[in-house]
Amino acid sequence: MDINSENIILGSRRSLLAKEHIKIFENILVKTIGQNNKIKVEKRFFKTVGDKFHNKKISEIGNKGLFSKEIDDALLKFEINLGIHSLKDLPTTLPKGLEIAAILRREDYREALICDQSLKIEDLKTNATIGTSSIRRQMQLKKLRNDFIVKDIRGNIDTRIKKLKEKKFDAIILAYAGLKRLGILSSYKIIDPRVITPALGQGAIALVVNKENKVVNEIIKKLNDSKSSIETECERIFLKALDGNCQTPVGGYAILKKSGGQKKLIFNVKAFSDDGMIIVKKRVCLNLRNFRSESYDLGVEVKKKIRN
Repeated sequence: MDINSENIILGSRRSLLAKEHIKIFENILVKTIGQNNKIKVEKRFFKTVGDKFHNKKISEIGNKGLFSKEIDDALLKFEINLGIHSLKDLPTTLPKGLEIAAILRREDYREALICDQSLKIEDLKTNATIGTSSIRRQMQLKKLRNDFIVKDIRGNIDTRIKKLKEKKFDAIILAYAGLKRLGILSSYKIIDPRVITPALGQGAIALVVNKENKVVNEIIKKLNDSKSSIETECERIFLKALDGNCQTPVGGYAILKKSGGQKKLIFNVKAFSDDGMIIVKKRVCLNLRNFRSESYDLGVEVKKKIRN
């Protein structure tokens, strides 16, 4: 591959949602650089470790790079020059030589409960069986109602909804962004993020590049949504300070707002100790100039409380 070419060879997972992310990327690319551009986009699909073992819990097959390693390797070998990911699937530290060049405009970060009757989570029947593969969700569900039976569920969105329709679960929890992007009209209720706090980075699409592909990288950087980028950077810095990964029982969401003529970051976090016995909830207002250091310090503070 010519590293000086402006043509894009992207790498992605094969799921329906991953392919929808590609469509979103292509639409934004055209809107940003115009329809008359001569840039060609080639797609290559990868089966990641996380895609290969749907019969195992995520914690049993590892934590870092489960859904990105194969794509990262292809970037490092110059087989592709762009990786497209759900940001929440990426480890907080990328392999040396790679970087996030852009965050596309973020979709809704909240969670959604899917069940036949379109009930709120509080109104589910006693001893309802709820499917989720997330430790973060599992711990929050148990704190909400200890009668819930929480069972692990793996697979893509369509696979999980199929298992629900087969009555293997009374309800499942999924990211609302995925449902919205795929146009899924199953009966669902959006969950208040104060009840079930979403994953850090949820709803955001990350564009990862090899730092040496400077021509393509300059194009990709033009697609960055500044608001989404600031919010998710805040979240990932916090997660890194917490020494967390995609299986750490922690959730949170940062919202960039104007307050008193100034822009500030309102950052909500909820973190659990590994045994679920300690829970730390925080809602802080971060100064936009210092949000990186303040978010990191908050992560260190919360880590001491849940790891002691």
